[in-house]
Amino acid sequence: MTASAPPAWRIVAILGLVVTVLSAPIAQARDASPSVGVPVGLLAAQSSSLDAVVDVRRPDVEGIAVLAITPGGTADRMGMQVGDRVLSVNGRSLTDTLQPSAVLEAALANGGPIQASVSRDGRVLQLSADAVANAAPAPEPVGCGYVSNRGTLPHVTERLYPVKIVSIDGGGLPIDANRHRLPAGMHVVTVSERIESIRFDPLEQRARQQLLGREGARAAKTLVVDVQPGVRYQLGARFLDEGLDGNRIRRNAYWEPVVWREVEDACR
Repeated sequence: MTASAPPAWRIVAILGLVVTVLSAPIAQARDASPSVGVPVGLLAAQSSSLDAVVDVRRPDVEGIAVLAITPGGTADRMGMQVGDRVLSVNGRSLTDTLQPSAVLEAALANGGPIQASVSRDGRVLQLSADAVANAAPAPEPVGCGYVSNRGTLPHVTERLYPVKIVSIDGGGLPIDANRHRLPAGMHVVTVSERIESIRFDPLEQRARQQLLGREGARAAKTLVVDVQPGVRYQLGARFLDEGLDGNRIRRNAYWEPVVWREVEDACR
């Protein structure tokens, strides 16, 4: 087996709360491959005209979360960013409907220019761009790979600590104690941090306990991992301890989920 750094275009790190309640600003994200689909019923299918992955599983008065953006696509040209909350598209509101998926589909049905209202860092922005017809998508990958939270993490040099895998694609976990076998393609993995308590001073630890007590499972964070055949993705939590204070901890902005290593691992 050999290890390699994860290619930038294949992994999207989503920071904030669990996808269904994502509300915190996104501190870091990477773009999704435009050729890979999104799990049906979990996230919106990647729109061929918007070129973005958004969470439309359930209504949200704060708008629908942008989870990934295709480089050079419509959303990218509009200036949309991962972590934006989409309030409306082409005049159709996504904040006061019980069926955001249907509303978004209808808003994009006619093609042509796209206008969107998004919320970002407490501001409402108006974005627009012309939609460009996409080339035929590449065939989806076949085979399987793994995600795992096992392995010795380089926490001294890279501030990496263990995570607990909470869910995969919004459901239960595949049965495997050390690694979780997944079909090739894009998967949404929700994890919670397991940073050692000794890494926090008493005031920071108290703020952390208050966050976990208040948010519970919602303090977990989400990765979108583009699983390639025959590859195991090892997950961890990067501790963002530089300039750490209680306010950052209370905002759940003191760590981020990452794929810290890829390892060849035959999967059949």
